[in-house]
Amino acid sequence: MKSSEEKLFNYIKKKLPKNVSFIDRIAEVLNISYDAAYRRVSRKTALNLTETLKLANHYNIDLNTLLLSTKNDNKKIVVEKTHHLIEENFLQTFFDKSTNEIKNLQQSKGALLINSLKDFPLYHAGNGFFSMFRIFALINISSRNSKTKKMPFSEFTTSSKILKKHNTFLKEYNKVALIEIWSDSSIDNILNQIQYFFEIGLITKSESLMIADSLVDSLKLIEEQAKNQKRNHSKNSYQLYHNNLVPLLNTVLMQSENQKNIFVPYTNLSYFRVSDENTTQQIEQHFKTQIEFSNNLSGDASVERQKFFNTLYQKIENRKTRLSFSTNDALNPVF
Repeated sequence: MKSSEEKLFNYIKKKLPKNVSFIDRIAEVLNISYDAAYRRVSRKTALNLTETLKLANHYNIDLNTLLLSTKNDNKKIVVEKTHHLIEENFLQTFFDKSTNEIKNLQQSKGALLINSLKDFPLYHAGNGFFSMFRIFALINISSRNSKTKKMPFSEFTTSSKILKKHNTFLKEYNKVALIEIWSDSSIDNILNQIQYFFEIGLITKSESLMIADSLVDSLKLIEEQAKNQKRNHSKNSYQLYHNNLVPLLNTVLMQSENQKNIFVPYTNLSYFRVSDENTTQQIEQHFKTQIEFSNNLSGDASVERQKFFNTLYQKIENRKTRLSFSTNDALNPVF
């Protein structure tokens, strides 16, 4: 049976490019000499607890995988929260952590993001009217500040710092190779949010219609990527699938030739991060099952793609009609 140290070093080797010196990297992370790192790698000197934790944290290795001794242990995993606390600056934290994750992913060959979309992803919102509404809605729903929750969309502003982080987040996510699985209901939550904020008086009728039109613009960009089978801002691939059979849960798989990480949502924009090898393999297989029961909307699948997007566009038009005939924008906000 392999020792925990041997398992740790083997996991690290898998994550490193072949042209990188393994001992040099160990020495760099632990801030020790090459000779000291060699003694640890060759097991002449044992790793202490601090060194083990430092290596595991640096390479995002689940310590639970080092301690598995029976099959029943596979039922237990260690997860990491992307947010330790849901605070007023949660959006800034989300942009920072998400950007770092995608940057780390793209440092390795074969970087790919697979997303099973129950809801419209924030990285597709763009920089227009719809994008600003997404930020407004997220802050309003998550905030405990009564003034923030009563602020109309017309008075809403966000800091230049948040906007800069948002733009960096969009830029990085627009570059990565992407596989997405959508259903007909993937935009329903967004439409419900537009309806809700209109009905409580925080957005006007004209604003709600403009947000809906901006959502259409975002969908058209996604449709273009599916047609061309590549991202609009890079040569990386884009594949779109349509599935109304297997439930979609906003679960994200980030993988490369050196790593696999799963992100499972547990609150608004907060995720459990799982790097356990057994679990990531199970989720990857689940994605393959979803894709197996999905229609490919990419490339030459023009008829299926047009049918799917027409369904989404019609949903938006129906909601715009409902908003247009409503008189709720003359009401005061209801709380």
